[in-house]
Amino acid sequence: MARTGPHVTEAELRVLKVLWALGKGTVRHVLEALPDDGGEPPAYTTVMTLMKQLADKGALKVDRERQPFVYTPAVRRDRVLGNRVTQFLQSVFDGSAEDLVLHLAKEAHLSAEDLRRIEASIEQHEEAEKRRKSRRSE
Repeated sequence: MARTGPHVTEAELRVLKVLWALGKGTVRHVLEALPDDGGEPPAYTTVMTLMKQLADKGALKVDRERQPFVYTPAVRRDRVLGNRVTQFLQSVFDGSAEDLVLHLAKEAHLSAEDLRRIEASIEQHEEAEKRRKSRRSE
């Protein structure tokens, strides 16, 4: 399966989430904005290493003209999250979206509003599929 973006680890994803929220930032900005997970906060050098790895992968752009360096996301949030979901689907549910959705429906305690939004999304997807198929057959 071809990837549509860089592979992003769990730790790197935490950094990207902060930068998506901030828009841009230095290592210090990211370190200060990382959510508290109840454990020890990461060291400055750890965050710096993660950001360098993300830049090396093409997931971050680096403005080296400024000191300290300023980083901006170079990948879209929906693209990275989509890749992560696809990887999860493949590794946990052997690629079966049906099994994933059924599991969520049983275990995630979805509200009636959640279910309505899911149903509306499915209907939109079905309509878009119909339009694509009709264009192909013309």
